Amino acid sequence: MEDEGNHGNDETRCFILSTLAAQHMSKVTCLICHTPMPVFDRYPLLDGTFFLSPIRHGSSCLQVRVEGSMQYLSSVCMGCLEGSWPPLRCRHCSKAWDGSSLVLGTMYSYDIFAATPCCANRLKCNGCEKAVLHPHQRLNFFSDYSHEVVCPHCGMPDTHFVKPLSSCFIRRGGEETLGWP
Repeated sequence: MEDEGNHGNDETRCFILSTLAAQHMSKVTCLICHTPMPVFDRYPLLDGTFFLSPIRHGSSCLQVRVEGSMQYLSSVCMGCLEGSWPPLRCRHCSKAWDGSSLVLGTMYSYDIFAATPCCANRLKCNGCEKAVLHPHQRLNFFSDYSHEVVCPHCGMPDTHFVKPLSSCFIRRGGEETLGWP
């Protein structure tokens, strides 16, 4: 596939490829199911998507410096984005996480799991655990959920909506709960 269209830009492609080359990596691992995925040098870069997060969700996440701040480059395979085998479900409201609307083969500059909070528990302060936003409120952009905000209750600045996946999600296969990650 030629590198034409709005699938991404050369700056993003070079960032990902140079980051992986510095680590001597030609494959990445899905954060959810741990499936290895080859990385291609043209778009689509992989059969899944890359994203940046201010926290390290797993051992497969690579630490990178982006615009002066430390972030973690992570990847999720197409199967997990589409929920093909037991989907991730919110620990609090049981709603399935759905990544099927994300563009395959590129990179998001925000945490894709934080971008769509499903319930009030996902909007709590990481310190005092009071609501930073009320469930009926929404931020303007998906990326806003990955930015640092100040808790209106305790005054703690943090990326409150970005939480460890193990504190937000479970996977259910029939009646059994699968281990995380």
